[in-house]
Amino acid sequence: RRLNLAGYGMGQEEQTLTLMANPAGAFLAANQVSMERDFKKTLRRDHGVTFDRLIALNNMPMGRFLQWLDERGQTERYMDRLLAAFNPDAVAGLMCRNTLSVSWDGRLYDCDFNQMLDLQARLPDGAPATVESFDASALSSRRIRTDRHCFGCTAGCGSSCAGATAQ
Repeated sequence: RRLNLAGYGMGQEEQTLTLMANPAGAFLAANQVSMERDFKKTLRRDHGVTFDRLIALNNMPMGRFLQWLDERGQTERYMDRLLAAFNPDAVAGLMCRNTLSVSWDGRLYDCDFNQMLDLQARLPDGAPATVESFDASALSSRRIRTDRHCFGCTAGCGSSCAGATAQ
């Protein structure tokens, strides 16, 4: 409500209010368009709150969520769910295909999740990619580093820092 009072979430491009949502538990995010519609209706009705955009993210099998899955013996089951929900249409919009994540010390990563896991981007010759060694053509021909968390980005409607990558 305070952000709304300050002008955020009212359709003004310079004061956009974006909500991020991910499921509570070992589930895939629901359809982003329908989630946004439902959240807008419910938050306005129940709390008098408005926002401009909702981004739906899948839970990635890493960090605290991975620990939570491990503690409950659900890691393999969740990975099977991600693999079964693989959507090739989600691949084109993934962050790792058009964006670099830069750490405080200038190291480059293919995505924010790789940065969290310290999986640094590598140039075609195998050298670590950094701001100092930045070479656009070399980076465009690099092999993107992947791991099991990547299945979270390609499952269902896809999941990226900008939200769903496919419908």
